[in-house]
Amino acid sequence: MITYESISLIAQQGAAVELRPMQPAEAGRLLDLLSHPEVQPHIVLRCGAGSQKAVLDKLVHRMIYAYDPCALHAGIYPRGGEELIGTVSLQNWNRHEGKAVLGYMLHPDCWGAGLATEAVGLLLSYARQELGLAKVEGRCRGDNLRSEGVMLKNGLALERILPMADGSGDVMKVFTLLHN
Repeated sequence: MITYESISLIAQQGAAVELRPMQPAEAGRLLDLLSHPEVQPHIVLRCGAGSQKAVLDKLVHRMIYAYDPCALHAGIYPRGGEELIGTVSLQNWNRHEGKAVLGYMLHPDCWGAGLATEAVGLLLSYARQELGLAKVEGRCRGDNLRSEGVMLKNGLALERILPMADGSGDVMKVFTLLHN
């Protein structure tokens, strides 16, 4: 039986990238990635009463120490490399319904090389084969064509388009992958 403790030990290797648990020493690198001006517009943060810095610090802690039973986070590393270049995750994971929301981000220096596509593919394969997920949903802003491409290349299909709640006029595209 797969337990939460065992899934936090995800380790997958592809042709160009590896997925593995992030280490506490990488907290600064992860915070830099989340704070990067080219990554920031693609992250939806719920700040509430706290500052953005406080919310980011809390998110980094949650991702590195893997204490959220409804999420699985893995670092993306170049194959054989040690530098964290991104993350992939399953969020809002509902074990009873066998579904989760896909999340991923990659340092802009690595964009356009197929690394996010490979990392997402590794996570989706793990989700289907090891976790038995029946449905994975991915989301991106309407103008995020790179992210849309990553999902389409990994077999997700556009399911619906929703207006952003912030009143900006932007939309959120929702993609779904069903495993039979």
